[in-house]
Amino acid sequence: MLKRILILTGLIVISCWELYSQTATLTGFVKDKEGMPLEFVNLAIEGTTQGTTSDESGYFELDVPAGKKHMIIFSFVGYEKDTLSVTLASGEMKKVNVILKQTAKELSTVEVKDAQLRTSTFNRIDPKSISIIPTINASVEDIIKTLPGVSSRDELSSQYSVRGGNYDENLIFVNDIEVYRPFLIRSGQQEGMSFLNPDLVSGILFSAGGFDAKYGDKMASVLDIRYRKPSEFAASLEVSMMGAKGHIEGTLAKKKISFLLGTRYKTNTYFLKSLELLLELGEQCEGIGY
Repeated sequence: MLKRILILTGLIVISCWELYSQTATLTGFVKDKEGMPLEFVNLAIEGTTQGTTSDESGYFELDVPAGKKHMIIFSFVGYEKDTLSVTLASGEMKKVNVILKQTAKELSTVEVKDAQLRTSTFNRIDPKSISIIPTINASVEDIIKTLPGVSSRDELSSQYSVRGGNYDENLIFVNDIEVYRPFLIRSGQQEGMSFLNPDLVSGILFSAGGFDAKYGDKMASVLDIRYRKPSEFAASLEVSMMGAKGHIEGTLAKKKISFLLGTRYKTNTYFLKSLELLLELGEQCEGIGY
């Protein structure tokens, strides 16, 4: 029985010695280019799950299989990844010093857009809201009429006044070009359909006073309109009992030339014909006592 135990113990010792003799040890320090030790640097043998980390002094110790060529990978956040090729004999202990270089990653350009101009008196209006506003004309001016200090005498007209001013005291710019609208002195109204096509507008700025001198010397308001600069082909079409409208946009000659076209037709016939019926219903309601 004792003989068997001695034989078994000998086999275990021989196996452990053979296992130890098949490995080697890689030691050293990891520092930056200023010579400061780096802690928690990850070391890994490529293609295996073996690895370790450096301590607070930058020291590391890694067991490496002997007799084969291995790639040791050094990685640390904020530093460039480095690799070391080693081929060690059984039981060999090799010491190396590794210096990691700091890395700087350039971020891509970030564009920040503000929903409101906080340094000026201009209000930014979303052009998409034009299509959902419940008005007859569905124009840019219909949104302007809902802002404080703006009023209009006729909902069928695109004309408006600001803070009690005249109808011709409102500046309008389209892509930095001042536009003069026809004005009827007799009725104080403009044409029913606005000359601004909502389908072509990309940006709307409106100021009811206190605007920059670059817009001129009129004292009422400024309406600054920006038309789109097409980058790809697009089109729209809308037909109703009150009219029709459509637009087309795109680019030509490898985007060297762009075009933006729109057309509109509007009629208030169906709306105006219903006024007599509304008046008759109103008279009937008054006669009944409502």
